Amino acid sequence: MQKYSSRVFSFGQSTIDSMTALCFEHKSLILAAGTPGFDAPEKLKELAKKYIDEGHNQYTLNRGSKRLRMTIADFWSKFVGRELDYENEISITCGATETLLSVAMTVIDSGDKVVIFEPFYENFKNIVLLAGGEPVSVPSIPPLWEPDWDKLEKYAIGAKLLIMNSPHNPTGSVLCDSAIKKIAEIAIRNDLFVLSDETYRTMVFDVDEPKSIASLPGMAERTAVVSSFSKTMTVTGWRVGFFIAAPKFTEQIRKIHDFTSICAPAPFQDAIAEFLPSQDFTEYFARLMSDYRKKRDILCDALDSAGFIFSIPDGAYYVFADFSKIEPNFDDYRMAEFMAKNVGVCVVGGRAFFGNSLRGAKYLRFSFARHFYEIESAAEKIRAMNG
Repeated sequence: MQKYSSRVFSFGQSTIDSMTALCFEHKSLILAAGTPGFDAPEKLKELAKKYIDEGHNQYTLNRGSKRLRMTIADFWSKFVGRELDYENEISITCGATETLLSVAMTVIDSGDKVVIFEPFYENFKNIVLLAGGEPVSVPSIPPLWEPDWDKLEKYAIGAKLLIMNSPHNPTGSVLCDSAIKKIAEIAIRNDLFVLSDETYRTMVFDVDEPKSIASLPGMAERTAVVSSFSKTMTVTGWRVGFFIAAPKFTEQIRKIHDFTSICAPAPFQDAIAEFLPSQDFTEYFARLMSDYRKKRDILCDALDSAGFIFSIPDGAYYVFADFSKIEPNFDDYRMAEFMAKNVGVCVVGGRAFFGNSLRGAKYLRFSFARHFYEIESAAEKIRAMNG
């Protein structure tokens, strides 16, 4: 009998997928998925149709559309603190997900230790396992969700890669400049590569956009910054992401990218390249973030009323809430099932974001990337929990 590879048994089905299936089963409101529950801007869709009609339907270069790379260089140079070379430092990929795996495969050898801040986006752990590495979780401490510095100092010794994410999924926290500087110092001292997932970089509410760790002294050559347009343009199905890295690092990542996906969808790359620097995008994004702020406040008010414990998110579109005061005898899966079946709201159990499921047993993640009427309806159902 033929055997499957050991890597496919090192992790299971996406918890978010299983929670979404539970949602459909009970016909509850979906606050589980990170996929926005509304469509892309009309102007962007018109541009995609234009480029399809103009014949932009074949492979681009492995590194991606020149126009989009130039646009990213103009837009992102201020974040990474240097003038970006679009030819040698920027590459377009099939979403941030492909980039995460490509960077992991570039850096990690079998048995290499990789530091991940916990709670974490569940793909972080899985890309490490796929690459043959050993994920090592460093707890982040509420309410600020900064790393446990003593454990980070300890686990960084002998590690190969550190994975970070700010603004953060699932907590919505944003690391302050002093915390990012401290992480950089530890990375340099231990000669670590850094994978910085900055997908939600510009999606912040009450704080300044966080400094990219790649902008700090000594970090450019060891850091791969990963991002995408999925969330800022609400086109998660277009699969257009990118990474920024120093030329030598880029050269190696591109090898993996080439044999993973070749390139991202060509017409979507050019549509995004035209949309990003336009006034249409500026106005669209301002409305998007204004709406997210209102939705955040509606949801947080309801969660507070019902007795959940949480930090109001400064970025992204998630609330990570402790339910232990409401149902102290439930674990996260039972509470998520209760929410879907009895409250009518579908969420993700906290275990999806922890290496040890017990550490996530008292948390739920709520997403407010939905229509106003869905958030308002969910808020009403959540408030009724304490009545």
